[in-house]
Amino acid sequence: HLERQRGGGGFTGGPGETQKELDRRMLDDRIKKLKMELEKVRQNRAIQRESRKREPYPVVAIVGYTNAGKSTLFNRVTGAQVFAKDFLFATLDTTLRALKLPSGKKAVLSDTVGFISELPTHLVAAFRATLEEVLEAAVILHVRDVSAQNTEAEKEDVLAILRDLGIDGENDPRMVEVLNKIDKLPAREREALAARSARRANAVAISAVTGEGIDALLETVDGLLGKDRQVMQVDISPADGKALAWLYARGHVVGRTDGEEYVRMQVGLEPADIDRFNAQFPYKLAKAKTKTKKKKARAS
Repeated sequence: HLERQRGGGGFTGGPGETQKELDRRMLDDRIKKLKMELEKVRQNRAIQRESRKREPYPVVAIVGYTNAGKSTLFNRVTGAQVFAKDFLFATLDTTLRALKLPSGKKAVLSDTVGFISELPTHLVAAFRATLEEVLEAAVILHVRDVSAQNTEAEKEDVLAILRDLGIDGENDPRMVEVLNKIDKLPAREREALAARSARRANAVAISAVTGEGIDALLETVDGLLGKDRQVMQVDISPADGKALAWLYARGHVVGRTDGEEYVRMQVGLEPADIDRFNAQFPYKLAKAKTKTKKKKARAS
C-alpha cells in the first residue's frame, strides 16, 4: 500500500503510516472498545442478577450461534422489538423481558450475544463474561438454524463454549434444543425433523417467524420450571394483600377459599420459593392435604 498522510477531508493516519499499520491500529481500537463495552455489560448483568435475587423469577436463557434466530424468537414470545439482524454482536448486551408461561407462571427471558467459531483471542474472556447469565438460568434454550448448511458444526461450536462455562449442553437437564427456521426446509425434510424432535426429550421444532411450534416450546419450558413444584397450603389474613399478590406472582394457584378470618390458598411453588415465602411473611407454608376416597367394604 502507498503511505497515507493527513490531508483534506478528515483523519487518515500519521506521517509515514502505511495502510497496513492504519488498519492494524483501527482494529486494535475496535477491539479495545468492544472489550470495554463487554466489561460494562458484564458489570450491568451482575447488578441486575443481585437485584433479581430480592424479587426472584426463574431465568430462561437463550443461547445459540449468531443468526440462529434468537432475537426473533425473543420478540415472538415476549412481544418485544429487539434488534434482529444478521450481524455479529447484533445483541451485545443480554436483553431481559418478562415471559408469561401457559400455567400463568412468570419468568425472565434473557437473550444473549450470538456465538461464533474461532472468536478472536483478545475477546474470548470478555465475551464469555457476558454469558454468566446462562450459568444461573433455570432453563437454557439452545436455538439452532436447522436450515443452515453447516448447522451441525454451529451446534458443536455452541456446545464447546458452553463446556468452557462448565455446562454440559448434551446432558444438562436444563437444556432445550430449539430447532428453528423449519419454515425454510422442504416439506418432506420438515416433516421428518418434526417427527424426530417429537420422539426426543426437550427438543422442539419451531419457526420463530411464523410461530409454528411456539406453543409446544412454551409448554416444554413450563414443564421444566414446574418439575420440582410442590402444592402447598397456607392461611393468610384477607388484609395481607402483599402476601396474596406474592403467591399469585410466584406460584401457580390451584385453589382459594375465602373465609372471614383468613384466605386459604393452595399454590404450586418451587422449593426455593417456599423458603423465600416462609422467610418473608409471618405464615408458614405446609404441604396441601390431598383428599383420598375411602374404599367401600366389600360384602362377604
